[in-house]
Amino acid sequence: MHASSRLLGRVCAVLAGGAILLGALPAFGQQDISVSVALELLPGVEVTAPAGEGAAPGDTVYYLFWVQNTGDLATSYKLTVTTESKWSAVLPQHANKQIPTLQPGQVEIVPVAVIVPSNAAIGATGATTLAAAANEKPRPSDQDTVVTTVIPSPEIPRTVITPPGQSGAPGTTVVYDFQVKNIGVMEATYQLRVSSSLKWPTSLPNHPKGKLGPLAPDQVETVPVAVVIPSKAGIGAACDTTLTAIRLGRPKLTDEGTVRTVVVAPSSLSLAVAEAARADGVWVYLATISNSGGQARQVRVAGVSLRGRQVTMDGEPDAVVAVPAGGTAEVELAVSMDSAGRDYLIVSAEEAAAGTPRLQAAKAIPRG
Repeated sequence: MHASSRLLGRVCAVLAGGAILLGALPAFGQQDISVSVALELLPGVEVTAPAGEGAAPGDTVYYLFWVQNTGDLATSYKLTVTTESKWSAVLPQHANKQIPTLQPGQVEIVPVAVIVPSNAAIGATGATTLAAAANEKPRPSDQDTVVTTVIPSPEIPRTVITPPGQSGAPGTTVVYDFQVKNIGVMEATYQLRVSSSLKWPTSLPNHPKGKLGPLAPDQVETVPVAVVIPSKAGIGAACDTTLTAIRLGRPKLTDEGTVRTVVVAPSSLSLAVAEAARADGVWVYLATISNSGGQARQVRVAGVSLRGRQVTMDGEPDAVVAVPAGGTAEVELAVSMDSAGRDYLIVSAEEAAAGTPRLQAAKAIPRG
């Protein structure tokens, strides 16, 4: 018998908790060892809630949760939203309560609309919890909660109007369009300050000296805030950026707003959405998809309004565009005008091929 086929010893290998455990039976003489290792890729998920807000009885407040694939393989998820004290909550962008396949490290923005009961007492609070469970075994799940506080109607006026959070890859820059409103009855000038919870670089590209104004009563000014995600930032890291507006003179009033940036895996595609322009009775946004890769891409673009306004591209709910290698493609999104309160347009772009990263960007929709 050939020496390599002689069974003089037996070795088993078990992969447990990432460690290989070897055990051998006694043997005499030479022994051949054959080790077989099976690596199991597991799904994972992490849910992150935004900061809570105040809302008057009968009002609807919109929150943007983040759901991230923290596992080792592409996974889809089932969503569940629950509230306490008999409050109501819906998923306006995920009516089927499902998130399509996310790649490892990819983040999905999940808007949640919370409806405050008309008979809610001033000062009462209501907790809203979003849970996400992987559809792949062993079906891990995670959840996070946001708390809404009932405030008098009308809503307490805010000087700083906060946009939705966004995500970005390491080494990229995310720009947030805050708005500052003069809620007083006299002309006002403001000192602007920006801070970052993780000390990420930030700037005020349109207001490098940190001064805004003077603003007339009820005047609103857009204040872009640029956040640079460090190249060494870990996938899944979350950083809060706060814009503070201080009214100069007497009385000295201060207000602030905070957004959260989540780090996601890099992609050769990027998405940018320009400011709204009024045209033919609708608000028109221009979405630009850039492709830094070496191959042309087919990209599907869609948009949704948090308050349910109609969003179309050439009369259709979505559009598929070809983005050349090293080039860009543009898509116009038309949003209906109405007198709704604060609203945002969420634009998403993803390759037509299944299992590719999904890009998302948010822009404020003007009233009227």
